[in-house]
Amino acid sequence: MAVVTLLSDFVDGTCMALSEDTDAKDLNAYMTQSPGQLWAGVQQRRRARGLTRERRGPGTLYYATNDAAHALVTAYLQSETGSEQERQCLEALRTAGVEIAPHVGEAAEREALLKGQHRHLTRQAQAKGFG
Repeated sequence: MAVVTLLSDFVDGTCMALSEDTDAKDLNAYMTQSPGQLWAGVQQRRRARGLTRERRGPGTLYYATNDAAHALVTAYLQSETGSEQERQCLEALRTAGVEIAPHVGEAAEREALLKGQHRHLTRQAQAKGFG
């Protein structure tokens, strides 16, 4: 069964990924059948934890057609940003045919996508240490 994953980065410096199984034949079919479903799930979980729901910019959707492709998505999301492992995982995703697309939830995210400028992190998220 296919799995769709939504990855979002938030202004407080945190990120969250949420996945769900789907019978949709591709990412476009999923977005037509279930618009906003994953984003609503992310918002509900963040609200329950008392976390901000304001993203820095658009999220990213990953559509994996099978368990092996979903495992590649998981490995990619767990890799360190900017690392060689991340590069290799991204290449593996592309080779496996994982569909990747931006996810826009509100007008400000659309602007960030078009202009290429994400919202700034909050001051607390920018903190480097205590001494």
